[in-house]
Amino acid sequence: MIHTHATKRKIRFAKRLRKHQTRAELAFGEIIRAIERTIGVRFWRQTVLLGWIVDAWCPSKKVIVEIDGSSHDSKKAQKYDARRTSVLQKELGARVVRFRNEEVLRSPLLVEARLRSLLAA
Repeated sequence: MIHTHATKRKIRFAKRLRKHQTRAELAFGEIIRAIERTIGVRFWRQTVLLGWIVDAWCPSKKVIVEIDGSSHDSKKAQKYDARRTSVLQKELGARVVRFRNEEVLRSPLLVEARLRSLLAA
């Protein structure tokens, strides 16, 4: 079961993250709503998977999307992200794609096109 490590605390925190999104997360929300309307897939936002909160999860396509800001720039954060990505890929068979905040804000059509391509594969 995917949500076996979804503690009440993590679920509350994920809900809080959904209510208090960054500008990039809000813009990304518009992108995935457009994709959902046109190709009929569904994304879960700020959800707990295997004990981690991911920015977006498309269960039907097994795609996880992360929107990364500057907090992901340190060596420690990059190592943590790599380990987390590896476990999510291995345990869920998921594809993980990462976009920088700047990409989402400056080039939303490019982000949408990359995501559509990934979902079509």
